[in-house]
Parts: sequence; structure tokens; C-alpha cells
Amino acid sequence: MPAISASELAARLGLRLRGNGNRQITAAASLEDAGPDDLTFISAPKYFEAGLDSDAGCFIAPHDFPAASDRTVIESAHPRNHFAQALALLYPAPPIHPGIHPSAVIHPSAAIDPTAEIGPFVAIGSHATIGAHVRIGASTSIGNESTIGDHSLLHARVSIYGRVHIGARAVIHSGAVIGADGFGFELAGTSYRKVPQVGRIQIGDDVEVGANSCIDRATLGTTFIGDGTKLDNMVHIGHNCRIGEHVLIVAQTGLAGGVTVGDYAVIGGQVGVGDKARIESKAIIGSGAGILSSKIVRAGEPVWGTPARPLRQYLKQLATVARLAKKS
Repeated sequence: MPAISASELAARLGLRLRGNGNRQITAAASLEDAGPDDLTFISAPKYFEAGLDSDAGCFIAPHDFPAASDRTVIESAHPRNHFAQALALLYPAPPIHPGIHPSAVIHPSAAIDPTAEIGPFVAIGSHATIGAHVRIGASTSIGNESTIGDHSLLHARVSIYGRVHIGARAVIHSGAVIGADGFGFELAGTSYRKVPQVGRIQIGDDVEVGANSCIDRATLGTTFIGDGTKLDNMVHIGHNCRIGEHVLIVAQTGLAGGVTVGDYAVIGGQVGVGDKARIESKAIIGSGAGILSSKIVRAGEPVWGTPARPLRQYLKQLATVARLAKKS
């Protein structure tokens, strides 16, 4: 990575610099590991002492961070946020190399923008559309009539089934499967009969899907994920779910069919959500919680436990159980 001066970095972040603006930054590191050529950040006063003891060459820190005159500080009211922006500047994505690898298999009816990069052993089906500046990693499969929006990145070994629409600037990590059949079966006599899953998937702009996550197509209609939503690794979204905008869903969480999630909701890791449950906008569900079928989770106080209930109630019940255990 080429070096960047502290003054240039501060200017690109739109922040005020204190100290040696000529200091060269070659990497970013944690507060504990940072050296003289590294950038790090301090998010709160409780870390000030550790920062002063650190060997870091440059800090992104609050305005009142009491660094000595020989320290270089980029002052920020939101250090963590600006550090994330700095990481993107220090570690830019590799440039796209437009073109189609000779080993790729492309249906003649597929439309591929000339600025896209199609990697080795990629398969693209009939009437698929690949937008401008899209990068598709090795051994990824794009099904018939699917669309990948401009500036999206599909890592290696992603499986996109047919009739899936993915918006602009999406990031889909390895092992993700988008468009597999929803889990639909009806008992016919003594055996289960599969219900054909003939719906679609629509994913908005700026969505990220983690490694080995699965998003099922709708039985009828559309499984929908709104703009800006982020799915962690190993998340399952069932058929006909409607996920709003800027939702966060953490690893190993599973949503059954027909679940609705409002904008800006946060769902912790290893949460199970029953079918047709409704999670309101800005609701918060703690890790490991269980949401019963058709349950409505209101915004306001976070919910925890199984079945999920308000955090204060959950903690009170835990305390009661602990006291009973001591008495026994």
C-alpha cells in the first residue's frame, strides 16, 4: 500500500489535523498493535490513557484527546466512523480488469456490460443482465433472467438462481445462495408433496450478503430485501420475507417464511423468527432470542430470550431464577 501523509488523509476526510502533517501513514492497526507508521483510532475518553501509551504514529480521536505536541491527531466527533472511511482510502479495492475469462460459459442471449469483469469458470444463463463495472469471481453461477446491478461485487462460488434481481453496489460473499426454492411442502396422504416455488427475489441497492447465507425465492410474488440492508454470514431468509431498508441481521439467524422486518431494525446473532412474524422499524432483538410465529415485535426497548420479551422483564426473570437456585 502506498504511503499517505497525515495532512492529505485529514483533508480527504474533511477533518482538522493537529501535529505533524507530514507524517507518512503506511497502514492501519489496532490501538495495541499500532506502530509509528500506522493509523489507529480512539473512540472514547476511557481509551485516552491507552492511546498515550501507544506507539501509533497517527490517531483519529475526539477533539479533547490530550496528545503531546509530538503526536499527530486527526480530530473527529465520530472517530470510529471516520476510521472506517480512512480504511477505505488506505486499502482501496483492486481495479477492475474488464473482460470475460476464456473459461467462462456465457449464454448468447446474456447482456454483459463491456466494463464488467467476468472471472474463471463463471456461468451466466440466458437473458441474464450484468451491469457496468460489475466484478464476478471464479466459479460463480448466474441463472436465467437474473440481473446484477452496476458496481456490484460477487465473490467466488456464489450461486444466483434464475429470476433474481440484485441492485447496484451489492456485495455478495462466497458460498451465498440466492434464489433457491422456499421450503414449501404439503402432506398428501402419507407423504409430502412439494409446492412449486415460482416467485422471484428482489434485492435493493447497497445490500451486502455474508458468506454461506441463503435467500429463498417466494412461493408466489417476491422475496424482498431493501436498500442498504446488511446480512452477516450464515443468515437464512425464508420465502416471501420482506426486509426493509438499512436492516442489520447478524450471523446464524434464521427467518421463516413470510416474515416482515421494518427499516433500521437490528436482529442479533442466532435469532430464530417464526413464520409471518412482524418486526417493526427500529426494533432491536438480542442474540439468541426466539420470536414466535405471527408475533409482533414493537420498536422501543430491546427484546431478549425465548420467547422474546422486553429486556428488563427478561433480566428480572433471570434474577428470580438465580435466587430460586440459591434457595434450593
